[in-house]
Amino acid sequence: MKAVLQKPAKQFSKKSSRHKGILDPARAATRFELSRYLPSSELIPFVEHHWTIHWDLRGQPPYISEVLPHSNVNFAFTVDRAWITGITTGMYTYEVKDTGSIIGTMFKPGGFYPFWKKSIATLTDKEIETVTVFPEANEDFRYALFDQENDEAMVAKVEELLLSRKPRIDQNLTLITSILEAVNTDKDLRTVEMVTERFSISERTVQYLFKKYVGVGLKWVLMRYRLLEAVELAAQLKDPNWALVAADLGYSHQSHFVNDFKKLVGKAPEQYAQSIRAK
Repeated sequence: MKAVLQKPAKQFSKKSSRHKGILDPARAATRFELSRYLPSSELIPFVEHHWTIHWDLRGQPPYISEVLPHSNVNFAFTVDRAWITGITTGMYTYEVKDTGSIIGTMFKPGGFYPFWKKSIATLTDKEIETVTVFPEANEDFRYALFDQENDEAMVAKVEELLLSRKPRIDQNLTLITSILEAVNTDKDLRTVEMVTERFSISERTVQYLFKKYVGVGLKWVLMRYRLLEAVELAAQLKDPNWALVAADLGYSHQSHFVNDFKKLVGKAPEQYAQSIRAK
């Protein structure tokens, strides 16, 4: 995996970011190369980033990557298939073996709705074939996609596919984007009640809009943000003070934080931190 600097989106430049959600980032970096690309200006309202994975494990055992998904819909292509993955509420695993490549797009929360035009909740914890939504993304498209000379050319072809649908922003997507931008910039905005008060909307309205446009409720999104932050701290910090981490993430009791973390990751925070350092 590469850490690279941002450049103008028109260049489909690589995006510098922390690799939130990958449960064993150091080991994963030795098994595959992950790159992320900024979308063009026309797709910024809908797309978080495009991504590619390349690996060559010939002569080595397969590697199973464990990922805590974000609150995003993804679609992905290999030369053999293309699929759309709704929000995965649990851990997501993917096996890489031999040699291969994947190109995909991570949509912003709510950003896939203008393409699907149905409740995104119908995709939650599900996987469907890409041709269900994009009939032109057939076998010929995949072959042409992987016949491109580099990642940037593949990203450009994927963008052509997305832009052909002429996605449109509506007021509900604008509201959801504003809410999530506020949550990401204001660490004190930790609960659904705080959000509804800030934006002067009812909890029922927020629940309905997030289910329809994002696929899960706002409470789930807020909790996932917190747990992704905790996983990242466990990977980065040598000896985290988990009581302080829990409080900083908005938990009133450390035991609630530990239970949520263990339920999702399969290990308590301290056990997880120790396990990734032991490899």
